[in-house]
This record gives sequence, C-alpha cells and structure tokens, in this order.
Amino acid sequence: MRRLAIAAIVVAALAVPGSAAASLRVASNALHPTLKVVAGGAAEVDWTRAGGGRGSVVIYPNGSRRFGAHLRGRDISFATTAVSLPMARVVRQTPDGRYWGLQAWRRLRSGPVELRFSRWRGAPTLLTLGAVCCKWHSENIVGQATFHGRPIYGYRATSTGNPLDKLGRNVYLDTYRGSRWQRMMGILTHRGTGKFSLWIRPPWRGTAYRGRIIGPNWGRTLGPDAQASTPTSR
Repeated sequence: MRRLAIAAIVVAALAVPGSAAASLRVASNALHPTLKVVAGGAAEVDWTRAGGGRGSVVIYPNGSRRFGAHLRGRDISFATTAVSLPMARVVRQTPDGRYWGLQAWRRLRSGPVELRFSRWRGAPTLLTLGAVCCKWHSENIVGQATFHGRPIYGYRATSTGNPLDKLGRNVYLDTYRGSRWQRMMGILTHRGTGKFSLWIRPPWRGTAYRGRIIGPNWGRTLGPDAQASTPTSR
C-alpha cells in the first residue's frame, strides 16, 4: 500500500494541468471510448484512434490529466440511466452519487469530433431554445444556459464574442435545411443571465434549429455538455 501511495504521488506530479475552460476535451475523432473511476476519484478514459492504435488519459480530482497513463485500481463506477445526456457515449455513476460522462460532438464547423469528459452531481446542464416570430420578416432564436438553476456566463470576451475567461460560453447554433444540420454561428451567453438571442438571416432559415453548449467548470464540477432544439416559428 505504501508503494502504491508513493506511485500515485509521483504520477500526480507528472500530470499536466487540466483545462480551466470547460468540461474537458480528452480526444479527437475517438472510437469506442470507455471510462473507469477508482476509489479516490481519479478516472481513466480509453479509446481507439481513428487511424489505429489506442489512446488513454487519466484525469485526477483536481482536473489535471496525464495522457498515456492507466489506473491500476478497481473500477467502482457502474452504468446508469438515472440521467439523460445528449451526444452521450458513456454515462456512469459512483457510490457517492456523482455522475461521470463522455460526450462526442463537432464543436467547430471544420473541427474534429471532440470527446469530452464531465463529472458532476444532480441534474445535468440545461439549455433551452425557442423560435420567436417575426422580426424583420424572419425569426429570432432565443434561449438560456443554466446549471442547477444558476445561469452560465463569463465576464470577459473579445469584441467578436470569444470567451476570455474560464466561465464564458458560446452556444453553437445550427439550422436544419437541405435535409441536414448546418452551422450558423456561435453566440456568447449574456453576462448575469446566461441568455442569448440570434436573428435568423435569410440564408439560415430552416425547418428547425439546434443549440449546443460546453458544460460549466465550477471548481471540481465539470458540468456535462447540453443540447436543445426547436422547430421554426414560421
């Protein structure tokens, strides 16, 4: 036991700091991901790379990560259907009541499919979305992002709406037209409310709209990513 404790300390010292920006991105274009959690709260994610071979990362309770590492302890988590997650690949729970998730989605228009890790308690992140007619002969898409009733927003952003702190979030909005989902743009949630609104330009008009958002990073809580959709109001 003493040797294992020393080994754990050494591994933690070698771990790279975790991203402070969100639920954690752990891989790109990953296939067949798996997730285990050991006593103490460390988690291991394993996957098959699209080009072949295997990848892994250990995520520690403080959010730091060590790629290529593995955990020796017994998996204390179990599969659960107690919560429903969009874009989910794996959802598990531990005896202390925490949930652990892996979700995969294409966040950036020309980017890879990101595999993202989350851990939290209680209800997952909530994103609401609605279509409101008829501003300037079109419609507005409006909504709000919250976690456990608290709005999700940041304090600093660029003039084009890119968050500059770990709390800020963009909602990535898509339109359903031409029998497929197409990206419109990302829009920043408003400070203080977590709300957002986007006027639909004529080239964006579709039969339905969809929003996706990265979950909040509040302390050791890495909230899961959320999704919502709405039919057109026209």
